[in-house]
Formats: sequence, structure tokens, C-alpha cells
Amino acid sequence: MKIKKSLPLPNSNPNALKEDLNLFQQISQGQYAALDLLFNKYYNALCRFGLSYQKDINIIEEKVSDVFILLWNKRKELNQIEKPKSYIYVIAKNSLKKPAKSHLIFSIDTQQQRNILFSPSTEDEIIDKEQKEINAQIIQSILNSIPKKSRQIFELSRIDGFKYHEISEIMDISPRTVENHIALAMKYISKGLKQFH
Repeated sequence: MKIKKSLPLPNSNPNALKEDLNLFQQISQGQYAALDLLFNKYYNALCRFGLSYQKDINIIEEKVSDVFILLWNKRKELNQIEKPKSYIYVIAKNSLKKPAKSHLIFSIDTQQQRNILFSPSTEDEIIDKEQKEINAQIIQSILNSIPKKSRQIFELSRIDGFKYHEISEIMDISPRTVENHIALAMKYISKGLKQFH
């Protein structure tokens, strides 16, 4: 399953905390539809976050799904949580850091992948696709150059919309350390962009 990148960021709404508290309240009262809303809101972001701890997307998806099962099982306690988003990320982090159970991994053979990638299309679509792939490779290359922990903290800040003190709670480090990691990530990005231009 591909992680969708086009979804709005979980924190783009200024009332996000109020919404999350409301969803936690509804879940604590046994409303399964509220859990479903929370799942749709955070699943993809948590899967991307999981890539910092685990490379196998099947394991990440399973462990992220387990986060929501745990929330449902502990629903009676959810109305005591003041920061639902941070709470969810900490559960995910703790789950992802545990060793995975053994899994059977099924991979599509490389020829089949090539056939999917290069299915017939018009010249414009091919050129557009190639440009998008080049841009994606540039971004990926810059992100890959950032040290792992700095990249993870940068993504929590810039992609997931967490504030520095929230990241410090999730990652169990000081807000000053968060600042240092983000400053380091910005240096790598700035350097990387200069090289490509």
C-alpha cells in the first residue's frame, strides 16, 4: 500500500487540538466512527514517521494499525489525555522501536515493476512524469543527506506541524536539542539546493 502524500497535514487546521480532544472524548464513550476519523486523519503521517524506525512498510502499517487498536482498547482513559496528537505519536514510536514479529514478505518481481512503471502513455505524460521523478529524486537525495535523527525531527516539525516543545516530549529530548537538529537539517537542505541549482 502506498502512503498518500496529497492528504492535508494533520496540523493544518488551527482547531486541530480541539478536534482531536473531541474525537478522544467520543472514542472514550465507545463511538467507533470517531476512531475511524482519527485513523483517517493520522494513519499516513504515522506511516511516514515510522520509516525512521523501520524500513519494511508492511511492518510499519501493521504497527501503526495496532496504535488505533490500542486506543480503542484503552478508550476509557482517553478523556484524561490533554495532547492527543503527541500521545498517538509516542505510542507509535514505542511500538515501532520494539522488535517486529517474523513476517512473510511478498515482493513484486522487478520485471513486473518495470512493466507497471513504463506502461504506454503519450510523450507529454512521459516528459511530465520524468520531470516529477527528477524533482522527487532531488528532494529525496537532499533528505537522505540529513542525519537520521535531524531528518526525523525536521519532518515532525515541518510536515506533521508539531511545535518544538511537543517534539521534545515525543522524542524525549530538550527543546534546545530540537532547535539544534532543525538548524542542522536546514543547513543540509540549503547546501543541497545550492548544489542542484
